[in-house]
Amino acid sequence: MSILLFAINGSHGETARSLSDLADGDLKGYRRWRVGRHLSRCETCQALYKSFLATVDGLRSLGREEPQADPGFADRVLDRVRESDKEDGGG
Repeated sequence: MSILLFAINGSHGETARSLSDLADGDLKGYRRWRVGRHLSRCETCQALYKSFLATVDGLRSLGREEPQADPGFADRVLDRVRESDKEDGGG
């Protein structure tokens, strides 16, 4: 009986390995059905999938906004280079 239930319900491991394909729409047929069925019944895998989607969304948004300019950045870099040069005896 447990083999039959596994065949129908899938597993945590299969579901975890399939999250990327599922999110991309690349999971098809019986495997998609099994993973979807497992997700519909397993709160742990649901939480994992939600976390996975949030991570992917966060990564996709990284390049969308320009970082704030730091007007003192170049001066700080030059100061550190000069200090390093003095410590090395070059200055």
